[in-house]
Amino acid sequence: MTEEEFWSLISALGGVANQRTTPALTEALAQQGTVRIEEFADLLAEQLWHLANEPLSGTPARDVNDPSDAQPVPLVGDALINLHFAVVAAGSSRFQQIRKNPDQVANCAWNFSESDRLAEAVSTAYEITTGQPWLGPLPGFHIHEPDESTNLMSAGPTWLSLALHGDIDIPTAYFDAANSAVDMVHKDPQWSTWWSHSEQRDLNIEIAYTSLAERSHVATRKGRAWASFCKNGSRFRGLNKGGLAHLAATDLEAVFARVSTSLNLPTPPQVPRLAHATPPTRQNDAARTRLEELRQRHRRRP
Repeated sequence: MTEEEFWSLISALGGVANQRTTPALTEALAQQGTVRIEEFADLLAEQLWHLANEPLSGTPARDVNDPSDAQPVPLVGDALINLHFAVVAAGSSRFQQIRKNPDQVANCAWNFSESDRLAEAVSTAYEITTGQPWLGPLPGFHIHEPDESTNLMSAGPTWLSLALHGDIDIPTAYFDAANSAVDMVHKDPQWSTWWSHSEQRDLNIEIAYTSLAERSHVATRKGRAWASFCKNGSRFRGLNKGGLAHLAATDLEAVFARVSTSLNLPTPPQVPRLAHATPPTRQNDAARTRLEELRQRHRRRP
C-alpha cells in the first residue's frame, strides 16, 4: 500500500474520526483484504510514530466538546495519543502542516475525544475479514512518550511493551502495578537473557478487560511477537490495593507462561511484585464468590 492509497482511505473519515465516521473506513478496509489491512495498520503506526516524536507533548489543545470558556490544557498520556489520531484523521495536508509547525495544534479545536476509533477500525476490519481477533496492540497504543530522565543509550533496546485497555474501568492500583512490573522486567538482565532465546526482536502485550469470555492468542508477524489477551473485568471486584497489585503480577505471569509455551522459550523468571502486593485470603475469595453468586441470581430474576 502506498502513502497515497493510505491517505485516500483516511479521507473516508471526512477529517474526523469518531463513532459516526469510522464505520465507513472499517467497511473500506474490510474490502481491501487481510494483507492490505495489515499494510494500512503499519502505515498508520508510522504516521503516529512521527507525531510521537514531534514536540506535541504538553501542548495546550482544545477539544470541540470543551466548554467555550474552558482554557485548553496540555495533553499527555491517552489524551495526547488521541490528539495524534485526530491529526492523522484530519488528512494528509493537515498532518503535514502540523509536522512542520507543531505549535499550530493550539490554533484550533480538535475532535479527539473519540479519535482512537481510527485504530479500532483496523481491528474491526481485520475481524470481519478473517474471523479472528487482531494480533497485537492496536496501532498507536504501544508508542511510549519520550522520558527526558531516561538515558536511552544506557537503557538498551526496547524489547517489551504493554497496552492495557477495555470497556470497563481498570483500577489505578492494578494499572500502575502492571506497568511497574513490566518496567522492572524490561530492565532486568535475567529477563533480557530469557527473551534472547526468541527469534523475534520484541514482545508486545495487549490485555483487554471486558465482560466477554476470556481468551488468549500469541502470534508473530514481521519479526515481532504479539500476545493478545482478553480478561473478564469481574476479576477486580472486592480487591484492595494490595490485592490488585498481586493480581497484576499473577496476570502477567500467565501471559509470560503462554508466550513461553507458544514460542518454545525457557521457563521465564518470576514476575517482580511491588512491596505492597498481597494475595487475597481464603476469606476474601469466599466473600467474592458469594457476592458473584448473588449478582448472578439477581440477573436471572424476571
